[in-house]
Amino acid sequence: MTDPQQPAVPPPHPFAERTAPGPQGRGGPGGRGGAVSTAAMALGLAGLVTVIVSALYLPLGAVLGAVLGVAGAVLGVVGLVSRRRRGAAVTGLASGGLAVLAALVLGVISTTMLVGSLAGPVRSGGAPGSGASSGGDEQTAEEAPWPENMATGGIVFDRDGVVRSDAPESGAPEPAESSAAGSETDAETHAVRVYVDYRCPYCSEFETANGDVLQQLAETGRATVEIIPLAFLDRVSPDGYSSRASGAVACVVDAQPEAAWQVHRHLFDPAVQPSETTNGLDDDALIAAVDEAAGGANERVRSCISSQRFVPFAQALDAWVFDHPVPGAQDPQLRVTSTPFALVDGVPYTGAADDAEAFSAFLAEQGIAVGGAS
Repeated sequence: MTDPQQPAVPPPHPFAERTAPGPQGRGGPGGRGGAVSTAAMALGLAGLVTVIVSALYLPLGAVLGAVLGVAGAVLGVVGLVSRRRRGAAVTGLASGGLAVLAALVLGVISTTMLVGSLAGPVRSGGAPGSGASSGGDEQTAEEAPWPENMATGGIVFDRDGVVRSDAPESGAPEPAESSAAGSETDAETHAVRVYVDYRCPYCSEFETANGDVLQQLAETGRATVEIIPLAFLDRVSPDGYSSRASGAVACVVDAQPEAAWQVHRHLFDPAVQPSETTNGLDDDALIAAVDEAAGGANERVRSCISSQRFVPFAQALDAWVFDHPVPGAQDPQLRVTSTPFALVDGVPYTGAADDAEAFSAFLAEQGIAVGGAS
């Protein structure tokens, strides 16, 4: 029997337990699960784009791309677990994973290139190099045609100009002393050797600062001066200018040796020398430059440059130099590590390329007076 003093209690609504939480309730489409998925997609795509851009412009930026990719992938997994906005979560996970993978590939490629460059000698003012001057088709020193008057692999100058010599029978460089034997130089004559690349800007600085001194030493008989042209900057050259310029100098030494010093110096003129990464003179322009420096190049020189006769020699010599210790050095393990690389009586010069006073002081330390009468 119902108590008339108590109000009737209505029965619970049959759908009261099934009412979905509002938009702010946990797990709703606008809640944290959906936001996580959206963030995953944004971070994953940002990471992938960062890695792609880094591969084109700044490899170190791939590290940031990888970090963004990891964050995107982790949030993508969280988004999938929450079962909200699965499409965004999957996009974040996939793009983040691709960003990490691409960053790893880019890192492996960059590391391989760095290790390869450090494994070889350091060249051109300290810039990393790799050893050979060009690809696998280059000839060895034994196979390449060898120019006359370069038995050492370099050009030896004394008071009479280029020291004449036949091409070596072995097809490999001979010590400078053997090629200069019989030349009328004093017993006290010193030996200066300079390794150069005609594209190397530091070599141009060295020539500008010290070329007159070297010429004076040779002309007065106080020292033989040996110039060894290399070609390793072909690896950054779009047109093989280093080996073509070295080959052109070899043509002059072979067929018109009296003009060799003038041609050597002229190729370091800033108006002639190209930068390390732009096209240099083509063969016709090289012939014109040689003609200007020589006061008229003979037909043998012109034909030699045009046919690139001694380009294989320049490339083979470059490979030989970087594969062997420096001949006649006081340190038997000494190797060419940069250009310009100068030695006096087997002792390497370690001063700045453009510091004429430092180089003159170094010559004095080795017993060579600069200036005055011979």
